[in-house]
Amino acid sequence: MGESEDTTRPSPWLTVPEAAQRARVGTKTIYAEVKAGRLRAARIGGRRDLRVLCTWVDDWLVASSVPIGVHGR
Repeated sequence: MGESEDTTRPSPWLTVPEAAQRARVGTKTIYAEVKAGRLRAARIGGRRDLRVLCTWVDDWLVASSVPIGVHGR
């Protein structure tokens, strides 16, 4: 029996456009944050071919969040 991919489950790995869509930012932002070391990524093959785990995107968003001031009455 040969090896086959399990296509019944979605991959936890996101491409850069998918990561950008999840974070609601542009792809350039994802590349810049990876380059700056603020967002983790796995480099696959080529120079700009990256994969990012969903949890890494979520962690980056939480880490880069700032408190929003609550306006008093």
